[in-house]
Amino acid sequence: MAKIIYLDQCHWVTMARARVARHKIQVPEELQAADALWAQAEAGLVRLPLSSAHLVETVHAGDKERRRHLAQAMLDAYGGWHMVNPLVVRRHELISALGGGRSLESADVFTSAAGSPFFTYEPAVSECGEQVGEQQMLDGAVWRVVWSELLRDETLPPGELEATGSVIARWAAVHDGLAQYLRENPARRDLRLVTAALMVGDIKLDLAQAALTSQLSDERLGTLLRPETVVGFFAGLPFLGGVLEVTCARLRNSADRWVNNDLNDLHFLACAAGYADYVVAEKKTGHLLQAASRSLPAPRAEIHRNLRSLLQGLSSGDDS
Repeated sequence: MAKIIYLDQCHWVTMARARVARHKIQVPEELQAADALWAQAEAGLVRLPLSSAHLVETVHAGDKERRRHLAQAMLDAYGGWHMVNPLVVRRHELISALGGGRSLESADVFTSAAGSPFFTYEPAVSECGEQVGEQQMLDGAVWRVVWSELLRDETLPPGELEATGSVIARWAAVHDGLAQYLRENPARRDLRLVTAALMVGDIKLDLAQAALTSQLSDERLGTLLRPETVVGFFAGLPFLGGVLEVTCARLRNSADRWVNNDLNDLHFLACAAGYADYVVAEKKTGHLLQAASRSLPAPRAEIHRNLRSLLQGLSSGDDS
């Protein structure tokens, strides 16, 4: 079965350069790895899904020619596969954890279903593995055309950009404000518990909706979110467990600062790490995810920080 590999945007840039600007790849082994990954993708041995984070970051990828080359490389390699939006994954992880449905599987999170990269998508988790019907095939074909046009588009509507930027800025400010408070008020604290409390505040609406969907009483929900249980509650979830560990590690580092780009790096890479076979992350988040995988009870993806390391991991996996 094809291995699922989620590439951070910086590694998609390398994949595009391997096609159109090979001289810009400074490390020969990285160019060789990009060529090998292209060959594996074209042979159907791996899947390289895209996400809404890739869409947004491609829109901002410099001049028109660079965006076109990057978008075309993605379209040539991704095979119609997408990662479900982390907001959707988070919602279903919480519902499952509260007893309202089965756990998500890799096939629910990485799919060719129409509209799957966006937060309005609803995974048909009860239908996982069922034969795809004619209507779904038609929807998928239409969706691939729509996605291609979206990825090649030059910009997003100004109103949408402004609204999105405002939400992201508030998220970064909350995290940076907490980090600053911890720096200025040193004390003996359980930082994993502090992080879990931050997460509860960040997703309180999702928690309430998940409890309602699961028909869970307020008393039972309160029991799960007590100081002695809330860390274990989050740590046991593939995506949110990664968010817990990475956020805690960053809060522990007094020199760290939170910026707007951290939202995509944290949530999309942690989501992929919970359900993909391999993740090739940017350096900082990749290092943190590697450390997180050693702390989580059931890590899934193998985390790499460059393509040459990924190819070594793929070779080792083939040998085992």
